[in-house]
Amino acid sequence: MLTKLEKDNLYHLIVAVIGDDATVKIYRHDFNDNTVDIVEDMLSADSKCNSNMRKLIVDLSSSGSLATKGWLKKLLKFNSKVIKKIDLKGYGCQVTVKSRWRTAIVNSAI
Repeated sequence: MLTKLEKDNLYHLIVAVIGDDATVKIYRHDFNDNTVDIVEDMLSADSKCNSNMRKLIVDLSSSGSLATKGWLKKLLKFNSKVIKKIDLKGYGCQVTVKSRWRTAIVNSAI
């Protein structure tokens, strides 16, 4: 059983990752150990997504490519193997993580 403080802190952690969400806010008083497990998984997924995005930016900028016009076309031509290996999860980490984990968080509290 989570204390009120733990539930509030868990809610604030969720908001920090996926942003404000009215439905999640409604159920925050019903958060439980299952919610904690789900949020742990969500944080791991968010971390992996952010890591993949950082790797993409580092790979793109490592040769100074971002400074010159036409860098993306050159990159697409010569580094197609690198781009195929990148595991991007959608429009952005926050949107991806929210779309994947929001329902699970709410369901854990029902």
